[in-house]
Amino acid sequence: MTPYPPGAYRPPNDRWGPFTRLARRLTEGSLAVVDRTVARLHPTLLPALEARAPRAIVQLVGGESAKSFAALEKVLAAGLSLPRSGTLVAVGGGTVGDVSTVAAHLLKRGVRLVQVPTTLLAAVDSSLGGKGAVDLTVKGRVVKNPAGVFHYADESWICPELFASLSPTQVREGSLEAWKMVISLDAALFRRYTRTPPALERLVKHARGLKEKVCAQDPYEFQGLRRVLNFGHTFGHVLESVSHFKLSHGDAVGLGILLALDVGRHLGVTPEPIAAQAEAALENGPGVLGRERVAQLLRPASLKTITTLLDADKKAGAKGELRMVLLTAIGATEVRDVGPETWRALWPAWTKGVRP
Repeated sequence: MTPYPPGAYRPPNDRWGPFTRLARRLTEGSLAVVDRTVARLHPTLLPALEARAPRAIVQLVGGESAKSFAALEKVLAAGLSLPRSGTLVAVGGGTVGDVSTVAAHLLKRGVRLVQVPTTLLAAVDSSLGGKGAVDLTVKGRVVKNPAGVFHYADESWICPELFASLSPTQVREGSLEAWKMVISLDAALFRRYTRTPPALERLVKHARGLKEKVCAQDPYEFQGLRRVLNFGHTFGHVLESVSHFKLSHGDAVGLGILLALDVGRHLGVTPEPIAAQAEAALENGPGVLGRERVAQLLRPASLKTITTLLDADKKAGAKGELRMVLLTAIGATEVRDVGPETWRALWPAWTKGVRP
């Protein structure tokens, strides 16, 4: 009997190395879900998988369309012949990892999952912590992640050569997610980063370590301890939606942090010097997009649209208040219920691209 049922929480099992070497760990008959662009950019990837005689290799177009029920059905259909002891290996960014996590949870009521993050954002965040979800369209608007599961990976393969093809934008958005964890969880590491920016691999290791410490205390979000990981996500998801997902998730989280700092200052939770320090670090480190980008996205949107998106947020309270993570000091946060009157008071400044 295995110590962990398929998908149950387990300490992370990170393996670093070239993909061609790590792929030899796959058992015969595994199911691989691969980002089509990654396969094109890294010609040795598919042959390395094919050498392990997979039952199927499903190629998906990365991006938010991969988190649809249509994509999920495609993966499930390919995995029909997968045995209960089989393995689903997800090779791609966060969206491919998300739909693969849901599929691994549903196939045979749970099969072994291996995460191979190919973007910095997936490496520092989404491939760790067990979460997978797909999107729904409600009243013509895409709502992120309302249908999801917890299904932890048995292994994660971190293959630095797969990051070599990332664009500067992709590096920035992954770095923003990593800095989010540093700002909200580790003051000492924040001071080190502001003195000397970390190398890419060190950034990944630190971010994964910080997230794992949180997840180990609350692997299924029963205690609410993992809420700290949502810092910047409340309004980040709104900005993603109103951009019709042209704004990447990492960039949206970076901008969402700026708005969360505004909310915290407005409520007296985030001291002004702390907010200024955090905002400066995001600008000087990973390079958060400017507030004018927030204004460009919010100006065309109606307050009714924003309210609908916030009401659909799974972190919203029963009375319509937002359950937001607000910074109290570098490395420390507080969860507050924020009423609509607060963000509406900040709306004029946000649509002008200035700090309230």
